[in-house]
Amino acid sequence: MYLKYIVFFVFVTVSLLFNFQMPTKVIDQIQTITVAGYDATDQDMIRETVVSPKYLAEGKVQDFIYTDTAATVYENRVNLNAQATERLLNGKLEVAFYDQVLAEQGIEHFVDYLTRDPSIGGALYLAVVDGSARELIDSVKTSKGRGVFFNDFFDHNIRHGNLPQTNLKQFESSLKNETCDPFLPMLSVKGKKPTLQSIAFFDDDKYVDKLPIRDADVFKLLYENVSDESYQYKSDTYFASIENMESDKDVDFKAKSGDVIINLHIQAVIREFTRKEPTNRLETIEKDIERDIEQKADKLISRFRELKIDPLCIEGVVKSSYRDYQKERFKSVYQEMPIHVNVDVKITGSGTER
Repeated sequence: MYLKYIVFFVFVTVSLLFNFQMPTKVIDQIQTITVAGYDATDQDMIRETVVSPKYLAEGKVQDFIYTDTAATVYENRVNLNAQATERLLNGKLEVAFYDQVLAEQGIEHFVDYLTRDPSIGGALYLAVVDGSARELIDSVKTSKGRGVFFNDFFDHNIRHGNLPQTNLKQFESSLKNETCDPFLPMLSVKGKKPTLQSIAFFDDDKYVDKLPIRDADVFKLLYENVSDESYQYKSDTYFASIENMESDKDVDFKAKSGDVIINLHIQAVIREFTRKEPTNRLETIEKDIERDIEQKADKLISRFRELKIDPLCIEGVVKSSYRDYQKERFKSVYQEMPIHVNVDVKITGSGTER
């Protein structure tokens, strides 16, 4: 009976002694970083730019921007702290940008730096910049702070645009499991404003290719199930804009034949329909859209195989379905492996017709 109280007393005492030795962080004595950007410079140096917000009256935010150049991220942080009035910490980091040169060289080192910091969550957004990360950060003019702006920017394009779900956790997972190549959004400055330009594809941790964001709707369908998305179909006879699109994807590997089957089941409504010639049967529109998505998917998959990358995680499906899976064997047959995309579209309603 007494032993239980003794153990409890010892546990509390040790915990208190341990906490007394922990470094304290007084909120008024630190500056939290919300955005970080990295640019390659001459002589293998790295320019780091960080944003730290100061909260003013009436809900407004003033961003302080610090930048310096060094050989490593850790050395850069020392230099940046020499410019700040309080210690710079990563506790509220929302997004990290890497210019295209660094992305081509490989960004695993940068990702490792982020994952080693326990104050950084897996929901952090990563992105490649076509141009300068510093210029992109400077292009944002907002009263809510650049960190909140970029977080809202990515969240909006994932929920309602052509950008698939992406964050630090997913990028790290793709690097570690070795059966899927990662991707990231790519931004640029257009009209003095940040713009989601494309999706950047990686071979391991090195950037190798990009897909314009306007053409990324099919990639998103192939990569994940979508909800409340849109799709634009154009032909010589009519244009159709379908909205409220929901999809269900399943992938099957046929071990005997070596075929991979990707089935897409899509439901949507027509919001706008422009007709040049009589085409008033929903079945015709459904078949046309099915064929259009299948053709674009085949072209996209062929491009991935030419580059020897696998952002759709086909290897992961084969590995989980085939007990005789061997990585080297998969690599040798991937470019010639039969991969079929079957699309089934159901139009559940119609809107404006012109």
